[in-house]
Amino acid sequence: MARKPLGMHVEDIKSSLRKKWGSLSALSRHLGRNPNAVTQALGTPGYSMPLEQAIADELGREPSDIWPDRYHMDGTPVSFRAERTPTALTGGAHRQNEVAA
Repeated sequence: MARKPLGMHVEDIKSSLRKKWGSLSALSRHLGRNPNAVTQALGTPGYSMPLEQAIADELGREPSDIWPDRYHMDGTPVSFRAERTPTALTGGAHRQNEVAA
């Protein structure tokens, strides 16, 4: 069976913010961001850590309590960047036998 995600449900976060601000766009504008920023932060892990902190402040909670899957146990954010290793040979590797590629 699939495990249920921990933390707050996205709709609970949205409803709490809408009760206070009227709309998510109003909160985004108040924070000096584009009108879709809060919506993007709610749906996209790793979109903006400062914005997640601002949302958590509005809710009176810690970001790691709201999104435990986005933070380590010590409260540091999980990196959502892909670890990429280069697969192509570098220029020097083509000329190891002193032959042009």
